Amino acid sequence: MNKLSIFSVCLFFILLNACAPPPIFDETPALEWGHFTKDTVQQFSGQVSIVVKFTDGDGDLGSIEGDSVPNMIIIDSRTDDTIFYKIPYIPPQGAANGISGEIEVDLPLTCCIIPGYPILCSDVPNTYDSIVYKVQIKDQKDRWSNVIESSPLRVRCFQ
Repeated sequence: MNKLSIFSVCLFFILLNACAPPPIFDETPALEWGHFTKDTVQQFSGQVSIVVKFTDGDGDLGSIEGDSVPNMIIIDSRTDDTIFYKIPYIPPQGAANGISGEIEVDLPLTCCIIPGYPILCSDVPNTYDSIVYKVQIKDQKDRWSNVIESSPLRVRCFQ
């Protein structure tokens, strides 16, 4: 095979891959679990972020200018306490409207809640608590995504 033939075959495969259609996502946003930035935090002082993966077929995730309504909820499964967030505007990613990526949110400081222990958020020697968060997002057309659960986040209950 001569150099021109090899070049032609390589060029053909490069052009074939360049013409691949963009992925098609459902217009209702979808979430998938990502990770925590740490797997263990110290109660009252350990800062951690939650990272979730998303897709949205029509690309209308995030807040538009002047919108003050939260579009992401994170629920502590131990207490059902809900944390509300506003996802910033996410610009389109090319010719197609579908978008995908990751959202990273800083979680508030937390404390240990030990079943049967009479004092909430106190030092409990050699003990760890575990938190699972439920996460859901909403697009600009008020379509809610699926609800996902995080992996357990360990909270160290002692100094």
